[in-house]
Amino acid sequence: MNETLATYFDGEKNAGLLVAGVGLAVLGAAAVLFPERWGLRSFAITLAVGGVLEVALGVGLYSKTGPQVAKLVGQLASDPAGFYATEQARMAIVQRNFAYLEFGWLALIGSCAAVAVWKKHAPGASGVALGLLLTVVVILAFDLVAERRGAVYLDALGRRGAAGGPAPAAAAAGTTGAPR
Repeated sequence: MNETLATYFDGEKNAGLLVAGVGLAVLGAAAVLFPERWGLRSFAITLAVGGVLEVALGVGLYSKTGPQVAKLVGQLASDPAGFYATEQARMAIVQRNFAYLEFGWLALIGSCAAVAVWKKHAPGASGVALGLLLTVVVILAFDLVAERRGAVYLDALGRRGAAGGPAPAAAAAGTTGAPR
């Protein structure tokens, strides 16, 4: 199980770095588009806000993952049954919330696209709509990949939890107990 846990949370850390990098690139694009001569100031400002949020999301995810893994590994070693029960319940909620978020992102994407087209001759409104559209598309892609990774982890938790998990000695030794 330690390998599965490490794989899942390594993915979380890498995703955090990726979304922070995307945020930095978006901030660069916003800076390029900001001069008034382009007529895209509302778009640039909205992109900048989205970029800051992406950087914050990425750095936050990266920063919290290490301590979270240490806590979970400790719990797995000391209380495997408790680990499986609490982590499986937590991940079931995380997975459910991804579904809600994804439908919300889709609704927002559709709304932003409609406003961008409807208000295409109003630079302020269309710029905000386009900036939100791009930001939400990035977040949707991030969530879809995270949900897929979470499903694999939740499935592994379910298989191990149903089997009673590894013996406490195997968990403490950092082995999964699975045949090689």
